[in-house]
Amino acid sequence: MIRNYLKTALRIMLRQKAYSAINIAGLSIGIAASLLILLYVADELSFDRFHQNPDRIYRVYFSGRLQGNDFDMATSPAPVADAMVQEIPAVESAVRFGVWRTMPMTYGDKNFTEEYMLVADSNFFQFFTFPLVAGDANTALKGTNKVVLTRSAAKRYFGDENPLGKIILRGSEKSATEVTGVVEDAPSNSHIQFDMILSGETWDYMKTNTQWTSNNIYTYFRLREGGDLGKVKSQIDGMVEKHMGAELEKYLGFTFHEFKKQGNKVGLIFQPMLGIHLTSNLSDEITPNGNMQYIYIFMAIAVFIILIACINFMNLSTARSANRAKEVGVRKSIGAMTTRLIGQFLAESMIYSFVSMLLALLIIALVLNPFNTLSGKTLTLLQFANPMVIAAILVFAVVVGLIAGSYPAFYLTAFKPVEVLKGKIRSGFKNSKLRNSLVVFQFMISIALILGSAVVYKQLKFMQEKNMGFDKENVIRLLHTWSLDKNGKAFKNELLQHPEFKNASYASNLPPNITWSNAWRKVGTEQDFLLNNCYVDADHLATMAYTMKEGRFFSRDFPTDSSAVILNETAYKMMGFENLENQEMYNYNNDVPKHMKIIGVVKDFNFETLRNQVKPLAFILGGEPNGEMAIRLNPGDKEAQIKTLQNVWKKYSSSPFQYSFLDQDFDALFRAEQRMGQIILLFTLLTIFIACLGLFGLSTYVGEQRAKEIGIRKVLGASVMQVMGILFKDFTLLIVIAFAIAAPLGWYLMQQWLEGFAFHTGIDTVTIILSGTISLLIATITISFQSIRAARENPVKALKSE
Repeated sequence: MIRNYLKTALRIMLRQKAYSAINIAGLSIGIAASLLILLYVADELSFDRFHQNPDRIYRVYFSGRLQGNDFDMATSPAPVADAMVQEIPAVESAVRFGVWRTMPMTYGDKNFTEEYMLVADSNFFQFFTFPLVAGDANTALKGTNKVVLTRSAAKRYFGDENPLGKIILRGSEKSATEVTGVVEDAPSNSHIQFDMILSGETWDYMKTNTQWTSNNIYTYFRLREGGDLGKVKSQIDGMVEKHMGAELEKYLGFTFHEFKKQGNKVGLIFQPMLGIHLTSNLSDEITPNGNMQYIYIFMAIAVFIILIACINFMNLSTARSANRAKEVGVRKSIGAMTTRLIGQFLAESMIYSFVSMLLALLIIALVLNPFNTLSGKTLTLLQFANPMVIAAILVFAVVVGLIAGSYPAFYLTAFKPVEVLKGKIRSGFKNSKLRNSLVVFQFMISIALILGSAVVYKQLKFMQEKNMGFDKENVIRLLHTWSLDKNGKAFKNELLQHPEFKNASYASNLPPNITWSNAWRKVGTEQDFLLNNCYVDADHLATMAYTMKEGRFFSRDFPTDSSAVILNETAYKMMGFENLENQEMYNYNNDVPKHMKIIGVVKDFNFETLRNQVKPLAFILGGEPNGEMAIRLNPGDKEAQIKTLQNVWKKYSSSPFQYSFLDQDFDALFRAEQRMGQIILLFTLLTIFIACLGLFGLSTYVGEQRAKEIGIRKVLGASVMQVMGILFKDFTLLIVIAFAIAAPLGWYLMQQWLEGFAFHTGIDTVTIILSGTISLLIATITISFQSIRAARENPVKALKSE
């Protein structure tokens, strides 16, 4: 019986080639799009699951509030790990590491810049599952100046040579560092990324720091099997009060209880490692995280795409009902059971589904590399080799076949043989509420996605064009300037002799990377405030084009500026200053608070992502050189300017020449939003295409169902345009209904997304109406072909049987 179903189904598919091709195209594109999204989502959900017992690993982060200023930092104090192992029985082990970014390295005559160098405790490889391919995991990070390279880093430095025992020079100081191991590259689905790992004993901060109020270390702990997280939390709170409370009392002069009574709080919070990538939104993350909100969005799009593909199949199947009705009537009249007819139609849809699935896999193979480029992923076809994935695909194909074929099967088999054989088909277009509802659903989703794409594009454009409070265009961020050492001033002076360069300034960090913060206190009060710090030279204001609101900037004419500070508007207001006259503060950056005088206020500018409000910031006079240099270019050939800069750099430094443009650094902050916008746009176009295939099927159906009506109207003198207007009217009404539902729904969902940005655009009426107009225009073009064909049909052909 099943073989008979398949033979009949194949015969019908071959007989109706155009109809079959449209059906298969719609389903295969829908399945391919859905599978791509599911691959993307699966990769996002797989982060950090390759470690041994990942569900028992947690990260400790520092959280608190100072005078209403909340902070949540991914880092924690250096002594936390040891204290947890010693004082909390449920903690099996703990590990710490720091992250040094853009570290210059040298081997022979080769210079490199490593984006992610970890500085880790010696038990790093026992704690995490990063397998070594050379060296001893137990000893590789023991001692000072020991380093483990990734496999790709070892290849870059040494080619095919054995790297173990080789000496490379680290940092601007050219510290000799021995290679003691080679580790596999960190998987792409790891939130911990690195190029090399340096032994923690090399960094004095990790080895000797005992401060509980300094946060520059990432701390992870492994919970014992069956350990009670509730007890761990209360014991961590006890540790904070015991150690951090004593330290705060020493520095601030009042107890931890009094500190909290003022509305302040500090604490250590732990989070599951498996939730870091998608749910953590802390400052100082190791790598940019994903967003669970985007996972929900993409999952919804995948479901909608496959549903629309199935709806398209239903519409095309019922559109051919006139051709299949007599077949059903004849089969029923000679005794065919309804259940077997249903089986026949479901078998047809299954064949379509499995053929479409095979084509979908071929499509994925062709587009996977471009999709990886678009999404920033490294997805491979090997993921389809997993037996569980193969089983899931087969189940997926069966489910799609059942969903797509269920309505046509039950609809077509419900025809009464007597009515069918007399030439009567039991329902018309206007009476099919379900079919109309499917069309409304298709275009409701399409309109909502068009609106979503428009809002995402508008927000991205807003972020790119927003005035940040300073001129970020034509500014180069030059790295490794510590390496200039005593040549710092000579390098700067020679640079400015070239007409290509307008200004130059040394700084500890440039926007959008000003992340260092510490406590400050207004003299005469006992209130502490957390401010971001940036050490700059006297040329910084002119170079960055900030605007002074009050007072003055640093000047070489005032030697006392070494004890001066300049605040941004947010810090000035937050600390309650009303004028600059004799205003002073304490800087708690070191053990001994430094007394500093406020000499100016800079207008607020955005120095980090536009997701956040402007944070309080303090400028302090720094040395020359410093960690980075801002160089403002005059208009001209940028390639030639970069070449000149590189030539001057080589005269004064042997460190790698590395730079970026400030506007590109800001653009990188919303790369996740850019990728999301591109992915949504891609799948919006696919959704519209599949919906249009369904609409094409419906227009065919309408032509068949209303052929006689159109013929009579033409005999009575109706023009082609009048007939087309009648056909367009029904579809236009459905799309207007879809727009009425999609507009408020899309507005609400995108408004929720926009509220995740402290600075965002709005959703105006024009954008909403434009989304509906585009959808209506696409629908009009889609049905025009069949409508014109039906309107121009010879009426004699439709009426000759009457």
